[in-house]
Amino acid sequence: MRPILVFCLPAIGDFIRCHSAIQIIAARFPGHPIDVVTSPIAAPLARLMPHVRKAWIVERHWSPGLRERARLARELRHENYQTAYLLTSSTKAALVPWLAGIPERIGYPRELQFGIVNRLPAGWLRAMVAFGPRKTRLFEQVCAVAMLGEQPGGDMQLPQPRMVVPPEDLSAWRVRHGIDAARPALALYTSEFSNFRSWPAERFISIAKDHARRGWSVWIVGGPREREAAARIRAALPEAVDFTSTPDIADAMCQIAASTVFLGVDGGICHAAAALRGPCVLIFGSNRSYETAPVNDHVRFLEPPVSTPSWVRDTRGVSEERVLAALADAVAHTPRLQGA
Repeated sequence: MRPILVFCLPAIGDFIRCHSAIQIIAARFPGHPIDVVTSPIAAPLARLMPHVRKAWIVERHWSPGLRERARLARELRHENYQTAYLLTSSTKAALVPWLAGIPERIGYPRELQFGIVNRLPAGWLRAMVAFGPRKTRLFEQVCAVAMLGEQPGGDMQLPQPRMVVPPEDLSAWRVRHGIDAARPALALYTSEFSNFRSWPAERFISIAKDHARRGWSVWIVGGPREREAAARIRAALPEAVDFTSTPDIADAMCQIAASTVFLGVDGGICHAAAALRGPCVLIFGSNRSYETAPVNDHVRFLEPPVSTPSWVRDTRGVSEERVLAALADAVAHTPRLQGA
């Protein structure tokens, strides 16, 4: 069967959200291989996604010329793709399947790519001329492309993003890092403490100390942006493990999958934790979780109380007591589905 190509968004969280659309396409065309196009940072996650055969890589920031796009298009010509779904509405992305000669190119022409995009979902004109803030979540937008603009019928639920770390990869990771699988571990994703999406440093430190006193390991996950926060936590709790220098994002997924519970804030890594389907508690600013958070229904969200003034954008209104209670509840009631 001829393979299908899906152009996904480049950021980690957005790429993970695209897996909902991939699952819809896989259900509509069973047996057809599905390949994706995304950025170098997100591409390693494709191997953890059910239904995805392989990933093509494009730089997140294109050069002004056609050279890089033409190179990828030449490679795609040899793959016999008949259909390309454009989950991103950029002209730069749409040029690639057009140059590759893929006959059917499905997407919304938000940058007036008529002809370059040649199959438009139902309601495309209404979506293109809509003004003001985004009326639907990104998750719903990518699913709309996969469903050709059809509305979910009856009790149909749009599929939730899902990733699976192979058990052998998880075992090998534990061996490499000397991880005791019997010891519970709290994974912390802080973002930068200066970012309004984060949670106060002293509260993260308090939660970490509480778990360490009870015999838990504390792992700080993330990347370069989280290194300063990790150093601050380790200054107060030296036994905490700083994983923010991990060069391989696949290793980062093992860190999350191997943890007992994940505590994080708004960011791409929180989407990964949700898709891996382990116990997960996420802290968001007031009224932000609906629009930007993962859609996985096992995730516990904490936001400031509704009495918090609308001009307060940060997360200070979320208390340590609420977080501790949510973590305990997540561990007690969320089934461990990783690898299922």
